Amino acid sequence: MFGWAHSLNRGVRDAPWFYGIYLATLGTAGAVVLIPGAPLITITMFVQVVAVTLLPAALMFLILLLNDKPLMGGYVNTRWQNVANWGITIFVIVMSTLFGISVLFPELLAGT
Repeated sequence: MFGWAHSLNRGVRDAPWFYGIYLATLGTAGAVVLIPGAPLITITMFVQVVAVTLLPAALMFLILLLNDKPLMGGYVNTRWQNVANWGITIFVIVMSTLFGISVLFPELLAGT
């Protein structure tokens, strides 16, 4: 991002900023878990809702990359691969939406 080396494939001496930020992120996550009385189940569920909310955007970006002929060359998606990819993406969007609703509003999808 700022011209810094950024990869777990590099050593700590080659990418000190990356490893510093990485360590701070891990430390923050560990500190949240160690907070006495923190509602860990609730925190975990809301983290999962955020993850499944962002997943469709990542999938669509990947599909666009897989259809970019100059980038992919002979490995560009075929028509049937696109049908499968979009089917999977739509399925993930529907399921993640239902999951998010069930976590945020459990009474809406509750069984009798």
